[in-house]
Amino acid sequence: MTAWYETQRFQRKLRRFGAEQDPAERAADRERHRRFSPYTLLTEDLFCDNLALVRERLRDLEGAVVECGTWKGGVAAAMVEVGGPDREYHFYDSFEGLPPATATDGEDALTWQSRTDDPLYFDNLRTDAESFRKLLAELPVPAPRTHVHEGWFADTVPSYAGGPIAVLRLDGDWYDSTTECLEHLYPKVRADGIVILDDYDAWDGCSRAVHDYLSRTDSTARIRRYGETGVALIHKIDD
Repeated sequence: MTAWYETQRFQRKLRRFGAEQDPAERAADRERHRRFSPYTLLTEDLFCDNLALVRERLRDLEGAVVECGTWKGGVAAAMVEVGGPDREYHFYDSFEGLPPATATDGEDALTWQSRTDDPLYFDNLRTDAESFRKLLAELPVPAPRTHVHEGWFADTVPSYAGGPIAVLRLDGDWYDSTTECLEHLYPKVRADGIVILDDYDAWDGCSRAVHDYLSRTDSTARIRRYGETGVALIHKIDD
């Protein structure tokens, strides 16, 4: 019998996501940020750490790449380039901006959404679906491989019909949005797959949703960090 500490299950528990990155790949990701910076709010370093983390997981796992909360699509387009043409990609967004924050999302969220004249308001993150589709159409990935799901998460995410997910990226900001995505998509994430939590540090609602979901489902998943920017992620070690 294989020793317990040599089993795949135990190795998943011990996995640490490396922060060392190939200089050529890092340079390529910086170039991607230059090209896609009009379509993302991420800083260059955070953008590059997200891509390096996605690349690391996709090297080891087959499966789809799914993002909930695409905004203008800068990260989405870059993930398609990193993942290549042999995967499926699913992107979800209302394209109508964020739903109203609630008390569960915290005082900071309520304040941000009330200050509509703030330069960082970005029209409540409202954007245009057709512009996003045009951006994806310019990438060297066959159109049938990319799927854009337009509408509120509650109306679109439960109908996910893609295959097992290798990388799930959540950028829904609020408690209800994050919960909706976890409830319907986390069970589709492959063992050893990851869920990138864009808003885990930014908004109380996101962190509460993550903790509540993992506790409610009795999950053994780990919260990890990646890179110098400390990208937050759920590492799914559950079978």
